[in-house]
Amino acid sequence: SLLRRETTGKILSILLEKQSISHRDLSLQLNISSQALTWQMNRLRQTGLIESFREGMNVEYGLKGEDVVLVRRCIGLYLAQKF
Repeated sequence: SLLRRETTGKILSILLEKQSISHRDLSLQLNISSQALTWQMNRLRQTGLIESFREGMNVEYGLKGEDVVLVRRCIGLYLAQKF
């Protein structure tokens, strides 16, 4: 159900592609405000799929290691159904 939401799906795809990404870079790539991204990431963090960590003054996000395979499979299934 997370993938049906456009922004959430994009976030998961980006995190799958990159091992980690900063809050700033992710908000720029998605073309959404920092506040909107914070809201999205808080929701995703509650699912347990992602983790955040500080890298100096920046917040970085990544998929939890054990969930990478799950997210990859779900995205593949979702895209197969979409087309």
